[in-house]
Amino acid sequence: MYLAMSAFGACIYLSGRSNDDVDVKSYEELNLIGERTKNKILVYKNFINRMLSHFWMGDYIKLVELSEKHKPSGHKRYLEAMRTFFDGIASLTLARHTHQPNWRKKGEEALEKMIEWEKISKWNFEMRAKLLQAELHYLNGDLKSADVTYKASIASAREHKFTHYEALTCELYGIFCVENRMVDEGAKQLQMALDKYKQWGAMKKVEELQLQMDTVNPSSLRKFKIKK
Repeated sequence: MYLAMSAFGACIYLSGRSNDDVDVKSYEELNLIGERTKNKILVYKNFINRMLSHFWMGDYIKLVELSEKHKPSGHKRYLEAMRTFFDGIASLTLARHTHQPNWRKKGEEALEKMIEWEKISKWNFEMRAKLLQAELHYLNGDLKSADVTYKASIASAREHKFTHYEALTCELYGIFCVENRMVDEGAKQLQMALDKYKQWGAMKKVEELQLQMDTVNPSSLRKFKIKK
């Protein structure tokens, strides 16, 4: 029951709906229950669901702070893969914004793991590996390779029917375009991301992204740190 409650809490959060009519315990309450009952699976899955909420809302500082408190557990591969992907995207973004080498190293390590998992299941991991690679290209200043790889990641997500990841790849590619003076293409990609997030049902994310899109026009680009 508590495992389902943790996942349900993340879904309710991203949907933007109220859980006032449902008795759902908070992440903090579930963590205390897991620790008190020595239920390591509950503690770890609750941690993953908290990461998930931070990730999809782009709160990368909270994500990495949370991640640093939980060592890899050896639980099921899909949970570790999810964690690695979240950590990787957050770390590469923070590396680009802060220029701190520790974030680059974590991002590169995440990409290496994802490439190995891609060999096991292209269907599940190709899109993630390509998106991490695109973010690393961007960090390295290789804009041409980044552009090509973002597009490849979008195509992979679309081919493999991952609506939420297609939304994410369009969002990150859109930000890349806007930050590199390709405003029209960036706005187009962000609109595609918005449509996919709506299709996924993540209305809280839709609201957050819409606020960003409202700033994407030739006279207001400071949100994306573009030099005029």
